[in-house]
Amino acid sequence: MENKVLKGTLAFGLATMISRVTGLLRDAFFAGYFGTSNQYDAYLVAIMIPFFLRKIFAEGALSLTFVPMFVEKRRESIERAFEFASTVLLLVISVTSIISVTGVVFSTPVTRVFAGGFDPEVILLTSKLMKITFPFVLLVSTWSVFYGVLNSFDAYFLAALSPAFINLSTITGIALSRHFNPPILGPTIAFVVGGGIQVLAVITAAKKKGFRFKARFNKKDAREFLKIFGLTMISPAIAQVNSLVDTRVATELGSGAVSSLQYAMRLYQLPLGIFGISVATVVLAELSKYIKNTEKFNETLWTSLETLLYFILPATLGLIVLSKEIVSLLFQRGAFSYIDTLNTARILRIYAVGLPFYGLFNIFSRVHYSRQNPRFPSLIAALMAGINIVLDIVLGLSYGPVGIAWATAIAGIFGFLSVSLQVLLAVKATKSQLYELLKITMASLIMAITLFIERQLLPAMNLSSIIEVLSGVAIYLLLSKLFALKEYKYIKGVFKRR
Repeated sequence: MENKVLKGTLAFGLATMISRVTGLLRDAFFAGYFGTSNQYDAYLVAIMIPFFLRKIFAEGALSLTFVPMFVEKRRESIERAFEFASTVLLLVISVTSIISVTGVVFSTPVTRVFAGGFDPEVILLTSKLMKITFPFVLLVSTWSVFYGVLNSFDAYFLAALSPAFINLSTITGIALSRHFNPPILGPTIAFVVGGGIQVLAVITAAKKKGFRFKARFNKKDAREFLKIFGLTMISPAIAQVNSLVDTRVATELGSGAVSSLQYAMRLYQLPLGIFGISVATVVLAELSKYIKNTEKFNETLWTSLETLLYFILPATLGLIVLSKEIVSLLFQRGAFSYIDTLNTARILRIYAVGLPFYGLFNIFSRVHYSRQNPRFPSLIAALMAGINIVLDIVLGLSYGPVGIAWATAIAGIFGFLSVSLQVLLAVKATKSQLYELLKITMASLIMAITLFIERQLLPAMNLSSIIEVLSGVAIYLLLSKLFALKEYKYIKGVFKRR
């Protein structure tokens, strides 16, 4: 059981890391070419709606609904599972085609809703870019169905790697941006092209796994799917509303505020995606398989918690201690100044505070989704959104982008405390499991203290930043060995077998 969770997490995490690294490379290109300019602000808002829907359909409601139901149909027969998947595919394509066309036609009023604080010329540019980006909604929705199929077959690597095609395409668009007027058109067009490549990649992989499209629409499957999907989408949709509100409030804080928030959020989402989403994605598929086996279900849950904390705690403390060094290393060049580094680092430290809580929230909520019972996590998500929105306005308008980051972190802490209590009361931990969590915490704290001391001794330069990041990884691995952490032993075993 433990090996299956860790194995899936490593495959998904490695692919996600590659994807997120290309994302950081993309952001480094954006920083060099566009800095924290109005053009980049316009681009971020233009892709915000497609990414909002991506989180709902791919990493959100569709996967949370689709995977448990696909696994259930697969118990009947593989043909039955393919019929269900084909019905969902036809349904999703129909709905998102309408959304895409509507977004293109009404891009200007949509822009005014989500970027009303921009100057008139920036609103006009954002509307123009949104006409290009809205068809991405159709592409990413199609991708999300095949993403769910691959995860159901335990094929995590390519599903997680596929967003890298968008990043690489966007980088190409940035490099060619000087040939466009305005230059931001280059990466905007490339963003949509990358979405098309991403879809082709997962369709090809699903076919290799044996997936066959059934050209018929099963109304019963559609009704069953929509019933659960309608409830399930509340939680990820509300979570994305938080991001939209963050951005909307940031548009009132002056030029560059949206960009600074986004640069910090990219770094915060790197470990959340590599570790938090990886573990949550794998554990959803595993919990769905053992829904009728309480012992294996509980074992899978605790294994996922250990796996998550093994990766997410050192990442959290590393971001807090080395925030300025990491931002400087990745972004401080070209149009991205030292002042931009300081502002982004302050925001990143606050975002990092909420990182482990969002990771844990994702796992505990998967317990409910695996049982096709989305009501409780949806309620908690609604409360989280209310807290985030109120604090966005109060703290954001009082303390600027740092206040917005605090609103996000506090909402995550509340969500974790609320959704975990019910599960932990029902699933008791053994002494050995609690001892393992204690050892992970101690190793992470010792690593952070060592990095803090090291930072005081080394001069402020990019080479020092690289040394500090690499030494943090080395120190944590050494402590993992000394503390005999189970995750370290398994990872070591994987590399030995390789």
